[in-house]
Amino acid sequence: MKAILYVTPRPEYYRVAVYLYSDDGKLRENTIYDKIKHIVIENCTVRLNSQIVHDEIAIVVDAEEVSVYLRGESILLIKGSTVR
Repeated sequence: MKAILYVTPRPEYYRVAVYLYSDDGKLRENTIYDKIKHIVIENCTVRLNSQIVHDEIAIVVDAEEVSVYLRGESILLIKGSTVR
């Protein structure tokens, strides 16, 4: 499974668009989070990619399963799992 995060810096926070893809490359879900102050990524392989977009930060996250949680109002948690 793969997630691509497009992080757009704002003066006090980040705007984060999260796209979750299945193993066969099909888009499963996409969500936009505003006013994110921290992004925490656990148990995943992470790659930064500047070739995808120029005005944003693109973060590619790989794991067998990827879950996205919003803690409070400003902490985005991306959690990977190796159990199917």
